[in-house]
Amino acid sequence: MGERLPEAWIVEWHHNRRVEFPLRRWSFLQFPFLFVVGPSVMLLSRLPDMLDDGACRFVGYLLIAAYVGVVIAVAWQLITQRPYLIVDRTGIHQGRRSMPWTEVGSIGLIRGPRPIRQLPIHPKNVWANDLVLSQQHVSDLQTFRTWLETILEEQRVGER
Repeated sequence: MGERLPEAWIVEWHHNRRVEFPLRRWSFLQFPFLFVVGPSVMLLSRLPDMLDDGACRFVGYLLIAAYVGVVIAVAWQLITQRPYLIVDRTGIHQGRRSMPWTEVGSIGLIRGPRPIRQLPIHPKNVWANDLVLSQQHVSDLQTFRTWLETILEEQRVGER
């Protein structure tokens, strides 16, 4: 849904009062993945030497287990496209974090450079943490921000 046009979001919202934005596969791989690949390849090139050396053998096996765990976790996220970003009649939910419409104070301005742009959702309670949305779910954050503001306004009119 994050790659689709805003008209699709509007239709889905008016039809179900719920829009799900799965994890965008390519955005998930872009930013953090690029910084991890270089050091990982360098460390993997030293892995045969670690396994031959008796003192570093444990570290080598530990690295193999860590790499297998990371590959399984990344594959699981890419296949299932989780965590989802869900906008429904109760609020905004991103993975395990959520913010009900009654607690949303405002929708902040988009911040950060192009590959790591973020959209903060500010709560009414100034001491509470912002719910920060990124381009991992929606490619066009500016359009998403405008759409969220209209949904927030609908919810506030409905409360009165």
